[in-house]
Amino acid sequence: MNEFLDLDALWKVLVTSLVAGVGLATLFSLALVGLSSGRVSGRAGAGACLLLVAAGIGLGLYTMLAA
Repeated sequence: MNEFLDLDALWKVLVTSLVAGVGLATLFSLALVGLSSGRVSGRAGAGACLLLVAAGIGLGLYTMLAA
């Protein structure tokens, strides 16, 4: 363990950013598939996915900009 580098915190940040990045991209992809289906249920699912994507982006911005 290096006194200048906290490997435990670095590992947590890496895993969290990978999960959030892949999760948001997956939700956005599902939203596009739902929109392209043309069905009402597909559009409703796409709306829910897009709301979750917007919430994730908002949470990320809030976390980064919180002083």
